[in-house]
Amino acid sequence: YEPDLVPEARRLMEEARAKGADIPIPVDVVVAKELSPSAQAVTKKVEAVAEDDMILDIGPETVARYTELLKGAGTIVWNGPVGVFEYDQFGEGTRAIAQAIAESPAFSIAGGGDTLAAIAKYGVADRISYISTGGGAFLEFLEGKKLPAVAILEERAKG
Repeated sequence: YEPDLVPEARRLMEEARAKGADIPIPVDVVVAKELSPSAQAVTKKVEAVAEDDMILDIGPETVARYTELLKGAGTIVWNGPVGVFEYDQFGEGTRAIAQAIAESPAFSIAGGGDTLAAIAKYGVADRISYISTGGGAFLEFLEGKKLPAVAILEERAKG
């Protein structure tokens, strides 16, 4: 929990609402007292998370909500796992999201190193429309920023 980011989060949510959109936030999460292969995973409602809990995945109710949203999407951009999927007890959220994206008829774009590792772990690469290995450049391109290499290629294409 980062209290200093709450005003920014509220601003983004209000901005989205003003544009007729919604930013879904988790209602339940998977927590542990430590991050380790043997850590005990406990599911809690968001409001019940203790100060010494580490949030390491989304919970099953949130998974259900998010996968339902993905079913109705026309385009899906996936950048980043929703949990610490490297440890199975914190990977169910990421596995379910990966599966939902793979099963969706939407055009799906995935990028980022951790995302690529999750795609490989859950065996869904052949069902993602486009996978970018560009890392941060992937997001910058989606933001509409000019990437130097792309600009050079565009100039060369013009002749």
